Amino acid sequence: MDVYKTEEEQGENLKKWLRENGASLATGILFGLAVLFGGKAWMEYQQRQAEQASNLYAQLTAAVARNDEAAATSQYEAMIKDFSASPYAVLSALQIARLQLGQENAEAARAQLQWAYEHAEQPGFRQVARLRLVRVLLGLDQLDAAQALLDAAEAGAFAASVAELRGDLAMARGDHAAAHAAYEQALAALEPDAPGRALLEAKRDDAVRVDTEGAAS
Repeated sequence: MDVYKTEEEQGENLKKWLRENGASLATGILFGLAVLFGGKAWMEYQQRQAEQASNLYAQLTAAVARNDEAAATSQYEAMIKDFSASPYAVLSALQIARLQLGQENAEAARAQLQWAYEHAEQPGFRQVARLRLVRVLLGLDQLDAAQALLDAAEAGAFAASVAELRGDLAMARGDHAAAHAAYEQALAALEPDAPGRALLEAKRDDAVRVDTEGAAS
C-alpha cells in the first residue's frame, strides 16, 4: 500500500474537513476581524476622549487663571459628567479647589481636594491632592483628620513638603520642639535655592522662638 495519499484523496479529505468545520472556521475569522477592527476603533475612541478632556482642562485652567468662577465651574461640571475617569478630572478638581481657596471658601475646596484624593489613580496626583488637603484641614483646625492623612503619606519626592506639614501640624498642637525638628528635616530635604526655603527657615526660627519664650515664662 502506498504510504502517500493521492492528490484526489487529499482533495476529498479537505472537502470533508471544510464541510465539517467550515462554519466554525468562518466564525473564527469573523471574530478575529472584529477584534482587529473593533480594537482599532476603541483606540481611536479613547484618543478622541483624551483630546476632548485635554481641551476642556485647558479651558478650565484659563478660566481659573482669570478668576472666572462661572466659566470654570461650568467646565468642571462638564469634565466630571463626561470624563470623570480621566486624570484630567483629578487635575480639574485641584484647579477648582485653588480657585475656591482664593475666594476663601475652604470648605468647598476641602470637598474638591477630598474627591481628587479619592479618585486619583496616579501616585503623584494622589500625593499632591493629599498634601493640599492636609493644608486645608490645618486651616480649618481639623487636626486629627490632617494627622491621619499625613501618617499615611509616603514622602518620596515630596519629603520636604511632608516634613514641613508635620511641622505645621506640630505647631498647631503647641509642640514647638517637634515642629522645629520637622522643619529642620524639611530644610535638609530641600534644595539650597528652592523658592520656599526662606519661608521654611522663618518657620523653623519661629518654632525655636516660641519654644524659648514658653520655657522662659
